[in-house]
Amino acid sequence: MIHRHSDRAPGPGLSPAAPGASRERSEAQQPTARPERSVFGRPVSTVGASAESVPQIGEGSALPEKQDTMDRSRLARNLPTLVLEKIFSYLPSHALSQCARVCRHWHTCLPALQTRIALWLQEHPLPCPADSQLGRGFSSRTQPFLQDGNSPFLYPLAQLQQLQQEQQEQQAQQAQQAHRAAAVRQDTAQGSQPSTVCNLQSSLVCAALHHQLSLTPELRLRPAPLDWPAAAQFKSELVGFAFSSCSRWLAISCHLQTHPCAHLRLYGWENGVWQRCWQVLPEPYPHVNHLQFTPMPPDTLLGIRGVYVLAWSKEPGSHTWHGTLVCSTPQSYQIVALYSMANGDQIILTQSSREELVFPLALFCRRTRDGRSWNTIRTVSLEPPNRDLRSAYCWAGNRQSCQLALATSRRQGNIGPVTNEIDIWHTGLNSSRPEPWKCQHAVLPCHNSSLTKLAYSPGGHYLLGVLSDSQVRLWKLDAQHRLQEQLVVPSCHYLLARNLKQQAAFRSDGKQLALSSSPWQIQIFYCDADDRWQYGPQLEIQPAPDLPANDSLKYMRLSSTGRILARKTEHQVDIWHQDPVEGWRHVVQHQWTPGQQHTPQFCLPQPGDLVCTSVENPELSLQVYGPDSRGKLVIKNCMPITVNINGPDAASPDGLSLLLGSTQRLPVPLQLVAAQDDQKHHGYRQP
Repeated sequence: MIHRHSDRAPGPGLSPAAPGASRERSEAQQPTARPERSVFGRPVSTVGASAESVPQIGEGSALPEKQDTMDRSRLARNLPTLVLEKIFSYLPSHALSQCARVCRHWHTCLPALQTRIALWLQEHPLPCPADSQLGRGFSSRTQPFLQDGNSPFLYPLAQLQQLQQEQQEQQAQQAQQAHRAAAVRQDTAQGSQPSTVCNLQSSLVCAALHHQLSLTPELRLRPAPLDWPAAAQFKSELVGFAFSSCSRWLAISCHLQTHPCAHLRLYGWENGVWQRCWQVLPEPYPHVNHLQFTPMPPDTLLGIRGVYVLAWSKEPGSHTWHGTLVCSTPQSYQIVALYSMANGDQIILTQSSREELVFPLALFCRRTRDGRSWNTIRTVSLEPPNRDLRSAYCWAGNRQSCQLALATSRRQGNIGPVTNEIDIWHTGLNSSRPEPWKCQHAVLPCHNSSLTKLAYSPGGHYLLGVLSDSQVRLWKLDAQHRLQEQLVVPSCHYLLARNLKQQAAFRSDGKQLALSSSPWQIQIFYCDADDRWQYGPQLEIQPAPDLPANDSLKYMRLSSTGRILARKTEHQVDIWHQDPVEGWRHVVQHQWTPGQQHTPQFCLPQPGDLVCTSVENPELSLQVYGPDSRGKLVIKNCMPITVNINGPDAASPDGLSLLLGSTQRLPVPLQLVAAQDDQKHHGYRQP
C-alpha cells in the first residue's frame, strides 16, 4: 500500500538495507540536529539531519580572540602542529568541526578541505556511484534546487566550487606563462582527467541530491517548455534525445511538421530554463539518431547520420557547437551500435551484408593531438575464416571501464558442436595519456548452445550472457579481463528481438541483479560480502484476466539502491519496494484497458530512489513515489498531464528533469522542485 505523506517535517527512521550487504546509516537515519549546533562551520537553528550526516568542514567556527586567554585554550594552543595533525588523523569527520572551535591554532591545523570531505564520504558511502561529470552542473542545476530546500550541503559544495575555479585559473595562468599554446589546445580538445576536486564535488552532489530528495515530503514538477513552433507540437516525429552527464545539456533530434528536413536541437540549462544553443552542422545528411554525450571530453555530442558518425563540441565561452566528422563507413555497412568510452575513444560497431554473409566490424576512433579531427586507430573484423561455418554474433560495451565484448558462436553444419568465443577489448581510462587497445580472448565450455545476448553490469565488473537454450551465465572480469564464472541460471524468460540490457536489471553498483524467470515471476540475485552470488527472493504477480495473451516484457529497472524494482510489459506497469520491515512488497500496478489512448509508463530518476509513473485512469496523470524518513514508499506528487512519460530513460542524470512525450509528440520537459510551505498544490497541467 502506498501512503500519502501527511507530516511535512522529516522524522528519524531506518532506511531499508539490501540483503547480503552491510551498509552504513544513511542521512535519513540520523537524528535531528540540536539548535545552534555548528554545521558546515556556521551555527544553525534547524537542519534536516544531524551534524554527523553532513560534512562539517569547520570554516569560520574558531573561538573569539578573548577565549584564547583561558588556561585550557592556552595549553591546547601550545601543542605542536605535528601532534595536532596526528590527533586529527584519528578523528571522525564530525569531530573535526568541534576541534576547530578550540582555538585558532587548532583551526589552522585542520586537514585540507578535500581531505575532510573525502573522510566524510568514506564514512558515509554513497547509495549509488556518482558520475565524475555530475559536479559540473552544480552552479546551474543542483545549487538552485538545494537552495530551495535549505540543504546543509550547500556550504561545502560552494567551497569546493570555489577551490576548483581557483585551480583552473591557476592552471591557465601557468600555461600562459610557459607559452604552451599548442598544449593548451590539445588539453582542451582531448579533455584532461577529472581532478580530485571535481570527483569530490560530484560525489558530494550525489549525496546531497539523495539526501534532499529522500527527506523532502512533497515534490512538485513545473513545466520548463522548449521553443517548439506552435504548429509542430502535435504532428511531428521524435527521432531521439540525450542528456549530458552533468545534466546541463539536452539534445533532441526530430522531424518538425514546419520543416521538411530533420532537425538537431541543442539546449542548455541556464537561469532556470532551457535555452537553445546555436550550432554549426555539416552539410545535410539523413536525420540524426543514436544521440549521446561523451564522458570525455566534456560538452561533446555524438550522433549518427546514415553512414556518418558526427561529433559536435561546444566552443568555450559561448553557446555555439561546431560539428566534425568522426568517421564514415562504406555504403554496404550499417551502423548498429555506438559506444563512447570514458577515455574519449569512440567505438562504432557496424554490420556488413554481402553475398549473404553477415558479420560485425568494429571501428576504434580517437581524437588527434590537436583535437581538430579524428583517426581510426584500429579495425576489428569478425568475418569467419570459413564460409561453411555457421556463425552468430552478439556484443556489449561499457563506457566506465572502457570495454567492448565481442562474442562469436560457430558450428560446422547443423548438428556439430558449438564453439563460443568472447573477445574482451580493453584500454586504460586516462584520456591525457591514451593507451592502445588490447584483447583478452576466452573460449567458453558450452558446446550445445550458442551465445545470443550480452550485457555489462554498471562499472563493467560483470558480464551477463544468455545462451540459445535460455540458460544465463554471469562472469566476473578480473584485473587481466579474464572471465570467471559466478552464476549459472538454468532458465530465464527473455525476448531475442529485444536488448538484454532492457530485460535484465542491475543495481547501480553491479551487486544486485533481477531476471525474469517467467512472464509473471522475477528472480532477485545478490552478491554477498564474500563476493559470492546468491539467490534472493522471487517476486510474483498474478496476471490480470483482461490482459492480452501476447503481453510481453519490454523493460525492467532497479533503482540506484536496489530497493525499488519497476517492470513494464506491453500493457502493464508493476512496482515492487523493499520495505525495511516487511521486505519486498508489490505496491503499484497500472494496467491498460481497451479504449485508452496511453499505455502505463514508468521512469526511475537517479539518485533519490524515486519512481515516476504515468497512467490513464480516467485522465492521464503523473505520480511520483519516494521513500519517507522511515523508509516507507509514499506518494510525493500526483498531477494531471496531457502526454505520457517518454520511456524509462526520460530523466536527466541528476534526476531533476523529466521528459514527457512520445515518438509522435515532441518532448515537454518538467523540472523537479521542492514544494514550498506556501505552495502545497500537486502540480501543473501541461500548456
